[in-house]
Amino acid sequence: MRTKGNSHDSQTIDSLDLVETVMVFKEVFGTEVQNDDLEHFGSPSEIVDRLESTLVQRPNKAAKAWLKGLAKEQQRPELEGQDGTWRREQIAAMVREMLR
Repeated sequence: MRTKGNSHDSQTIDSLDLVETVMVFKEVFGTEVQNDDLEHFGSPSEIVDRLESTLVQRPNKAAKAWLKGLAKEQQRPELEGQDGTWRREQIAAMVREMLR
């Protein structure tokens, strides 16, 4: 998987980071993302697209707490609304935060 850093050059995520990312995805999104799948994503938006098409459950407690913190930190109250399943803006905010 390539991620964008602070520069405009793309970086390659190392295998340890990849394993860590997969574990965080499972914990936060409650879904399995295979290492092989992550290696083929070219950008965070591709990850968001994939997650948006596969997530059917509501954010869990840990995700709700994280979204609440992001909403406050980024002054984006729309991130907190947890009435239904995951919304694209919530997924995108979480993926951006995970890849920082």
